[in-house]
Amino acid sequence: MRVTLEEVRALAERTKLAITTLDTELLNSFEDEIIQRLAAQIDAATLATWTTPDTTPKLVRTIISRKYFAWFYFRQYSEDIGTNENTYALKLDASAEMLIAGILDGTIIIPGITTDISTITFYPTDASTATDPKDVPSDPSVGPAAFSMTTTF
Repeated sequence: MRVTLEEVRALAERTKLAITTLDTELLNSFEDEIIQRLAAQIDAATLATWTTPDTTPKLVRTIISRKYFAWFYFRQYSEDIGTNENTYALKLDASAEMLIAGILDGTIIIPGITTDISTITFYPTDASTATDPKDVPSDPSVGPAAFSMTTTF
């Protein structure tokens, strides 16, 4: 487990939902999902070290705790809610998703962890706007250039 009972318990209103233990199956599911999603930005060697609360960054523990608690709360009160949504659980889940999205797009940095989004490229690149098609490097996904920006038809 990468989070503690206290981290999850801190999200609960104790008079409404007293959490005494963590559902390890549910928690493992969310931990695995979140770690796999973060793998798009963080190298596998770093992720492999995140096995306990002491080795997992606080921001990642926050994400896991919020996701876990939101879904725990959804499940706990699913019959009571009916057609009304549980706004507290939805806000926690949305907050966790926002943090994940921020890490993946590079706008949120995990302290002490370097992510490299500099390898992401977008068209047009400087090379893709060359005046002669033979000067454009071949892209394995689309093949060689058929024309250039200055080609007259």
